[in-house]
Amino acid sequence: MKVRFWGCRGSIPRSRPDMLRYGGNTPCIEVISSSGHIVVLDLGSGAFDLGVDLMKRAKQSDGGKMKGTVLITHTHWDHIQGLPFFAPVS
Repeated sequence: MKVRFWGCRGSIPRSRPDMLRYGGNTPCIEVISSSGHIVVLDLGSGAFDLGVDLMKRAKQSDGGKMKGTVLITHTHWDHIQGLPFFAPVS
């Protein structure tokens, strides 16, 4: 299993030099199971970068498509604000 945090900030995305270590995106977590299934937890502002990365991976895969699961923990703005910019569902 692999876990990657594409965002873990609070209510609003922030971009400042003192936030470079952990990033400034709001919650978005990618989990890849041992079988390769992708689960995305929340679609905060980190979903934009994740979506771009998933589209690149899909192009490199055999069929050019990927399947996965998106789970929204709750509908506070910081957990859904990346949805309109998440390329795999546009």
